[in-house]
Amino acid sequence: MTFTNKQVTARLKQVASAALLALCAAGAEAAGYAGTQFEIEMVVFARENGMNQSRETWPAAPRLDYSKRWVDFNTPSRGDPMLPALQPAPNQLNNKVAALQRDPGYKVLFHKTWRQVLQNERNAPAILISGGPQDGNHHQLEGSVTLSVSRYLHLSTDLWFSEWLPQTATPSFPMSQGADEPSAPQGIAVPTRPRAAVMAAAASEEPLELGGGNTRSEAAVFNNGSSFSDRPISATAAEPMEKLAARVAVLQEERRLRSGELHYIDHPKLGVLVEVRAVTPQDEPESQDEPMEFNP
Repeated sequence: MTFTNKQVTARLKQVASAALLALCAAGAEAAGYAGTQFEIEMVVFARENGMNQSRETWPAAPRLDYSKRWVDFNTPSRGDPMLPALQPAPNQLNNKVAALQRDPGYKVLFHKTWRQVLQNERNAPAILISGGPQDGNHHQLEGSVTLSVSRYLHLSTDLWFSEWLPQTATPSFPMSQGADEPSAPQGIAVPTRPRAAVMAAAASEEPLELGGGNTRSEAAVFNNGSSFSDRPISATAAEPMEKLAARVAVLQEERRLRSGELHYIDHPKLGVLVEVRAVTPQDEPESQDEPMEFNP
């Protein structure tokens, strides 16, 4: 079957119009997301032999750092300092987690569901993530994820999985030729995560309000009452600023999301399952007088 130029042109216009309508609809949908409360459920798991079975190598000098604007699951709400800013919600992916746990090749490191009002990228805080076995002040899985909205829902991951130097092993101190002092020990320096203030002690502060749609931009307030533009990242005095790892796998990914769909982020060592669900008015809890427990 042959087509005339007029038929081809008409068909191209139909395709272009349909694409434009779909783009406009997606843009309108995403524009309505700003200031909307969402439920975010996230599962992070490790593959026991993932790096050995792939061609990817462990990075020699990964860049590990925490954002200067962050919240964690202990950050108090501005409306009620005795409640967390990231409101917990029931898990809905327990069947996926159970399937991973049945497979000896996978290890679930993190599984939580929380409610958060999404903001644009400029104002969206990094959410600190940790899980897996703990060694001192560190977990095997650390880092952060950031969820924001512009023309679409957006997820940015900055997660790392550490294999620590053995505690009984003496770090290597290679001597430089002609040097009187040994050089720094060999290993990858993993930063210690910042900590939120204890909720009861933060009653007089003004942490970031995530559950109520804080609209302040540059003056958005975090755990200690300072804005993220001047808030230092530091651990408590009792914690060392970093810990040495033998090797670290890093998952840094940018991903567009669709509300109500399960998304999978792949990596030879780590995997992430994430689902973002819009919260409708009937889903709102009738009372928030009592604090809610986070999902284990």
